[in-house]
Amino acid sequence: MKRIVVVADDITGAAEVAGLAHAMGCRVRFTTDPTALAGEEEVTVLATDTRSMLPGEAVRAMVPIVEAVRALELPVRLFKKCDSALRGYISSESCELSRAGNGRILVLAANPSKGRCITEDCYTIDGVPITETTFRYDPEFPARTAVVTELVLGFSYCKVGEPLERFSIGESRSEADIATWVEQLDEETLLVGAADAFRALLRKMGYVRPTAQEPFGGLEGRRTLIVCGSTVHHNLCDEPLFQRNKVADSPMPDAVFAGGSPAAWIEQGRTLMEHHDYLLLRIPQAVPDFLMNYDRREKAICLRDRMAETAAALIAHRPPEELVLEGGASAFALLSVLGWRHLSVVGEVAPGVVRLRCEENGIYLTFKPGSYPWGPMFQ
Repeated sequence: MKRIVVVADDITGAAEVAGLAHAMGCRVRFTTDPTALAGEEEVTVLATDTRSMLPGEAVRAMVPIVEAVRALELPVRLFKKCDSALRGYISSESCELSRAGNGRILVLAANPSKGRCITEDCYTIDGVPITETTFRYDPEFPARTAVVTELVLGFSYCKVGEPLERFSIGESRSEADIATWVEQLDEETLLVGAADAFRALLRKMGYVRPTAQEPFGGLEGRRTLIVCGSTVHHNLCDEPLFQRNKVADSPMPDAVFAGGSPAAWIEQGRTLMEHHDYLLLRIPQAVPDFLMNYDRREKAICLRDRMAETAAALIAHRPPEELVLEGGASAFALLSVLGWRHLSVVGEVAPGVVRLRCEENGIYLTFKPGSYPWGPMFQ
């Protein structure tokens, strides 16, 4: 049976598919190291941060991955995990990765199981065009069109039952549509998609061995640092868990948001950690709509780096038992600063919310995409 190598453009998406594979009984390797693809695991998930790079940087990051896949002795099925809201450099990254196969690509980015569908070349969330959702405020990839072929340039829209082009985006009105596409796909065509497409691929390849998950007892009584680097979330202070446990809320100060040093914010966090088991770092400010794309990207990078610097300093001061990370770019930046590269999958806490364990120090990490609900974790 072929191994699967997943290349994800952000770390929360990587964690999501790693959790799916684990739940279906696969042996999973989760890493941020592109040289660590070899192993006996059935699924290797490589988390990159290319969504936060410039386009040319993102494509160049794919080159050594293609070579590493080609060098593997065992046969491999490559899967490109992309954002289910079509953010990132899907077209250019996929074209580079497709060199490991026959050069054909099928994009199934929608997640119908979560109300995210592609119909008549239009992307909708719960029936609403993506341009009318909070994704229009994304600091790096604001949704300015709902036309899928304008979001993924150079690709053709194909309805279910139609022959595929060399670069195709498949109609995805339902999970059945996703399954139909995956079943007819040849082994050399690069499949690019979100969680629903990956689940269908696992089923096609025979990885349907649901396994008992390690029960998650919740965060009660465990020293926890929660880092919300995403700009698409509500105030977690309103969640029942925080209401019960007197969460220490530490929002990013305006001076840090404006680009200043986080030194005072770090010192405040250290003080709060001495008296509270729960500490929340978050960004309450909104990135101004009037900023141009380049300025929005620079702002996002600044916020990511300030958040990572602050969280790393607090972890060094008083290591938590649980680290909860919302938002892929800030999560990847934090792990890079800390030097944590290899994680073991523990299980799913909620759909798309996955708990892992750092192999270097035993700290538990829970990853969540910014646009997904928290589910029962904070009840």
